[in-house]
Amino acid sequence: MSSTSFATMRLSPMMFLKRLFLILVFLGLCYCVQQIGLSVISVWHGSHQDHPQLQHNIIPFIDQVDISIESRRVADNAIQHVNQHDAKAGIPPEDEGKEQQRGHQQVQKEQKPKLVQQPQPQEQKRQPDADSGKPKVGNSSVNNKNKNPNQNKNPVQTVSKVKPYPVVLATTNSVFLDFTRNWLESIRRLKSRPKNITIVTEDEATYEALLEYPEVHRVKPAFMLPPNKTLVFDTPEYKAFVNKRPKYILDLLEHNHDVMFSDVDTVWLDDPFPYFTSDFDLFIQEDQPRPKLVLCAGFAYFRSSDSTKDFVRQWIRRLELNNHKKPDQMVLNIMLREKAIKRLKYNILDTNKFVSGRFYFDEEWRKNNTDVKPVFLHNNWIVGHDIKVERFKKLGYWYI
Repeated sequence: MSSTSFATMRLSPMMFLKRLFLILVFLGLCYCVQQIGLSVISVWHGSHQDHPQLQHNIIPFIDQVDISIESRRVADNAIQHVNQHDAKAGIPPEDEGKEQQRGHQQVQKEQKPKLVQQPQPQEQKRQPDADSGKPKVGNSSVNNKNKNPNQNKNPVQTVSKVKPYPVVLATTNSVFLDFTRNWLESIRRLKSRPKNITIVTEDEATYEALLEYPEVHRVKPAFMLPPNKTLVFDTPEYKAFVNKRPKYILDLLEHNHDVMFSDVDTVWLDDPFPYFTSDFDLFIQEDQPRPKLVLCAGFAYFRSSDSTKDFVRQWIRRLELNNHKKPDQMVLNIMLREKAIKRLKYNILDTNKFVSGRFYFDEEWRKNNTDVKPVFLHNNWIVGHDIKVERFKKLGYWYI
């Protein structure tokens, strides 16, 4: 072959650079497509695997109660039951008529969502229905004038239009059943009681036992723990029990309910909700003071913000990656110290209002703090079921 033909096959420097540039661009695009694909798979996998299906039916009850007239009747019966219980216990109410009226107003406020693009009907007195015995709204002509004709056909569609109400959440099993009853009794004695209490019962016996509390929504998880009469702090059985809590909390948060989680080895001496009004994502009890600060996962108010949801999702993920060898409280404290979710704003509750067992059951501490009026007492910092019961009995906080 002649030298001329070889010359014609050579590429000019400019042509070579153009082709090299196109090859580099092509490789860069391939890399970007690969990374995007991996990100999509990771997000999909996280949303489906981080917290497996929770078949404990928390949400169906809560969403339906917002718009169900039947649930108003149940709430009224619960209020009446509580008032009857107070009368038997010899607890004088502030004003029974006012208490009942305030209860009705609170139920109507929480359970009757405002309809979008629909004028609000005037509030009517509820009258018994002669046919069904269920409550109804009086003056049907007024109702027909203001009601949307499609409202009764599919009222569930209105649930997403309003901010769901806070839920008091607890978990228990047969080991803590007596503490659960004592905790509920302390709440029944409050002048202002939370109306929305959900208890996840970790065994069948506890689910049946709590039937006597009509004001409580009982929930069965998909996987129940066997009853264990020797459930001891920091044992594998204990960790398996407490490490399920974050998933229950997340389930409610993802439906935009604020969650007030409380251990049941506690007593409520006053309404805690006024202490959760400031602009924080998380309010949590101090378990041990600085310099070795420890916060308590057994009493915390989770606001249903994006920051809180991200925090709880990562909390669950870390527990699973650690194969649940660490209890949820230890992992929560590590995350808060590391600022795992930088935008999360949390507030440590006043230790003289929300008192841990480390201090309150110390006789010297009580002598030096006679002016302290706790809102909440936690019977922790001691190991053993019977010892905890005796501590409560000694100070008059065992109500059952």
